[in-house]
Amino acid sequence: MAVADKEAKIANYQYNIEEDGSYDARYRTTNGIRAQEDGISYPGSLPDTGNYARSGSYSYDWEGVTYTVTWTADENGYHPEGAHLPDFSFTREHIGEIAELL
Repeated sequence: MAVADKEAKIANYQYNIEEDGSYDARYRTTNGIRAQEDGISYPGSLPDTGNYARSGSYSYDWEGVTYTVTWTADENGYHPEGAHLPDFSFTREHIGEIAELL
């Protein structure tokens, strides 16, 4: 069970990077938090430009319930999803409608 614990430590950490710029990483902490992510770098046509496309998840147990968040992050922003999170899938559509009124 994940517990608020400022003494928590990383119990296991694995990281791998490939020649094409892709990577994957995983860790687990002593207070029960688990996470994984992977991604790849896409270079831009000019120096200091480009993009990362990343995805992952993290989980923790709290009072007998496991909470899991899966996410993606790319040029369109950070997009978390989880059964315990509100659904923001309509947000871009709603913002577009507001912008049209301005």
